[in-house]
Amino acid sequence: MDERRRITDPEVLKGLAQPLRRKLYRLLTQLGPATAGALAKRTETDPGLVSYHLRELGRTGYIEEAPELARDRRERWWRAVPGSTSWSSSDFADPEGKAIVATVKAQMVADQLERLSAYERGRWPEEWTDAATSTEGGLRLTPDELRAMSEEIQEVLLRWSQVGRGGADDGRERVFMFLHMFPERP
Repeated sequence: MDERRRITDPEVLKGLAQPLRRKLYRLLTQLGPATAGALAKRTETDPGLVSYHLRELGRTGYIEEAPELARDRRERWWRAVPGSTSWSSSDFADPEGKAIVATVKAQMVADQLERLSAYERGRWPEEWTDAATSTEGGLRLTPDELRAMSEEIQEVLLRWSQVGRGGADDGRERVFMFLHMFPERP
């Protein structure tokens, strides 16, 4: 079962406010443990800069060292800390906290749109493009109903996240999903 860690410390949340850190964290969650050198090649970034951001992600608890993978004392491997994280804007009510939340949310949306755009430019077989979906709609809900719907969707995502564990070459691909639900006044 997925362990969920709730973030309430602004310094920890700030760890995800930097775009390269978000990308490094995502790569470690998707690909598994890696060295700074391997991640630098994948992101086309200076290895020293990647090392700095990996240390910052480690300091804020998103990733950890994996010393058992090192072949010598100089090699440093990193892995994502198991489980997922969650946070609520209401936990960051002071001006600094609100600014951090706004920055992290803006980075999340920019990352999501960049990934959607990369998918649209990519070439996928018809079976994958037919299976992919986009949806939008309007609902009339109370805050309690929206919260209940969000919790139900999280349960579905958690259940489906367990299906493809293992990494065998069984025809599965990583599937990125993002969904935004919020009140809107037309």
